[in-house]
Amino acid sequence: MRVMNMLSAWIVSLLILACVIEPPEAFSQTVTPFQLVGHIQRFALDNPADPLSGAKLTVNGVEVLLPKNLVIQLPAAYFTAQQLFEAAQGVSKKYHESGLALSDKFPPLAAFEADVSGNIVGGVYIAGLVSISQQSLNTSAGFIHQIDTATGMMCVGASPTAIACGPGDTRIRLNDPSLDASDPFAGDGRYGRPNPTPPPVAADDPNSRYPDPRFTVDQGNPTVHALTGYPMCVPRASNDPQCPSQNRLPELTFVMDSVDLVPPVKFGNNSIKACPLCDSNRQAPVRVGDYITYAGTRARDTQGDFLSVHTLVVNVGIYTKPGGRAYVTLEESLLGTRGPVVDCGQAAECQDRLKVEGFTTDPSRRVSVYAVDVVPGGTPKVRLLHSTEKDQAVFGRFRYVPPLTAATLFDFNGNLKGATRELMVRIDDPAPLPDGSNVPSAPMSAHGLTAGLYVAPVGEYIFPEPTGVQGGPQPALNFQCLAFLANGWALPDSGLPTIPRLTPWPGLATPTFSCTQ
Repeated sequence: MRVMNMLSAWIVSLLILACVIEPPEAFSQTVTPFQLVGHIQRFALDNPADPLSGAKLTVNGVEVLLPKNLVIQLPAAYFTAQQLFEAAQGVSKKYHESGLALSDKFPPLAAFEADVSGNIVGGVYIAGLVSISQQSLNTSAGFIHQIDTATGMMCVGASPTAIACGPGDTRIRLNDPSLDASDPFAGDGRYGRPNPTPPPVAADDPNSRYPDPRFTVDQGNPTVHALTGYPMCVPRASNDPQCPSQNRLPELTFVMDSVDLVPPVKFGNNSIKACPLCDSNRQAPVRVGDYITYAGTRARDTQGDFLSVHTLVVNVGIYTKPGGRAYVTLEESLLGTRGPVVDCGQAAECQDRLKVEGFTTDPSRRVSVYAVDVVPGGTPKVRLLHSTEKDQAVFGRFRYVPPLTAATLFDFNGNLKGATRELMVRIDDPAPLPDGSNVPSAPMSAHGLTAGLYVAPVGEYIFPEPTGVQGGPQPALNFQCLAFLANGWALPDSGLPTIPRLTPWPGLATPTFSCTQ
């Protein structure tokens, strides 16, 4: 009798546990999204001989599989994983390392950060989007105290009146490689003196890695500019014809024109002083006393540490003659990827959104926004998305934030184009470009830049997000909507005109190119 009672109690206990503890299968998910942001601990190629090789990247202790054909975004460049290793310099190249990982024989002076978005598939972290920087939010600021025109090195510090390097100053230099033979200004830098020739690797000198040729300025778009987007430069001499001193006035705000510029009443209606001798076909020089913000990577030479700068913004407002030569920048963007219909609604929020913001030197003219579509073996083609709003709180700022149905994933005929990797903003000259046009390469101005347009990667993708009661399944990142991943891409200037679809695919199965499946 006692044995039977014990057996009955044991059976009842099992039944209670069965009710309380559901089997693991009830919670299992085949595909789960992830995002990792952290220091690169290890970085290794699968096949160093393959330009499109996959790789393994360890971030925050998590090993992530970088699929074959993945293109990695840097602040002003794209590289495959193999190209990152090939472009490494000095001792990093000597020991076949990337120079980006903390586990390298010669680790970087400061940790490099990876931002990785992907899906966990079958227990494996597989990346779909990867960007690398030396801290993506790393920004510095100060006043220029000294400019060495012979080297391009500048000293930056806290005093607005100092005219010499002093204790506590930061040494900075543009990371501006020598332009190649295809450029009209071959051998020069785009914004100043070109980088010095790297020293030979001797006695495992760690300084042979700098300046790092992978984290440079953007030589195709003005990442060295005034607040309004006007291209700026570091003088190569006291009288530099490509960086002329007459392109600056003592005033911090002026217009390159023979007559003053009068903004609308909402901006104060105070005249902006004219600069009759200014030439809008030339860059404007930075000068001692300028307040600047800048970002770059840590480097070291025989004089000590310095910052190798890829982005520099000068606190001046330079406008251009209405209807004349003008420039534009793209500062911020985000793009929605919608999502599979079965997930959208109560389970997930799927957005068809677009946000674009930037500045123009000619507020009188309209700025249009384009997707830049690229197919394997093809050249970049533009697709008009919309024209921006001009009436903003800051004179020269433009912004486009349409309703939730932005229709950016389709062309005007309803054909699916998907989420693009890059957007272009362009000052209408005078009308928008027809769909299917090449990205313009003229008019060329400002030491080889294409005036009036700016091309940049999408700043952020909005993937499906869970709604309702929290704690349920997470919708997978729908990389099948990203045309450059699902259909392949091209990097013609890099010698890789054909980049196939990612493999293995960061999802459940080989995808159908779709933004709703």
